[in-house]
Amino acid sequence: MEGERHRRLREALGESDVFGSLTEEELERLVAYGNLVRHAKGHVIFQKGEPGDSLMIVLSGRVKISNFTADGRETLLNFIEPGRSFGEIALLDGKPRSADAAAQDACELFVLRRGDVHSFLERHPDIAFRIIGILCDRLRRTTEMVEDAGRNMKPRIAKGLIRLANGYGRRCPEGIRIELKLSQRELGNYIGLARENVNRQLNDWRKDGLLSLDEGYIVVHDLKILSRIAASSD
Repeated sequence: MEGERHRRLREALGESDVFGSLTEEELERLVAYGNLVRHAKGHVIFQKGEPGDSLMIVLSGRVKISNFTADGRETLLNFIEPGRSFGEIALLDGKPRSADAAAQDACELFVLRRGDVHSFLERHPDIAFRIIGILCDRLRRTTEMVEDAGRNMKPRIAKGLIRLANGYGRRCPEGIRIELKLSQRELGNYIGLARENVNRQLNDWRKDGLLSLDEGYIVVHDLKILSRIAASSD
């Protein structure tokens, strides 16, 4: 059973965005550094300001990264899918967490502690560069979200859907299916608008045939039209 667990961990880490370039032997050594943890849906994995000392790879389920504004409103920053990592900043600088992380679904995580993995990174500087690349990509995404806050409602919602389609979209006969089942409240928190406003605009676009819902998932039928809306000033 232990051998099967190691094999599954090696395969999951080998497909991850951070460690995908390692050989099987290197992955085997990496597995020895970390440990496997499971969290129920809704469990708070860590909160902003808590000591940060680990990087985590999602093996199954989904994790949401968020912050809260001064008035207590949640802002969703990212969704971490299987094969993707989070907590990279803490692994590099050891400072307090910069956001909250919670299990959006029941999830399984592989946890690497900062002290245990530093020597590994010294032997594999390419992995450190991968982590830096991931952080740069997320910084760009956060910058886009801040810039979108100054947009009018319709372009802002369109831009948010495009971000989701680019990050979590899967092509289907009808267009692009966003493989994230978000509640209206979560979608509003991600875009940074009231749930009612987002829902009203989505209903208008459904009537226009621009998008549809498939078992709770949003399907974008024409990304080009959505991109034109995102670039407009209406």
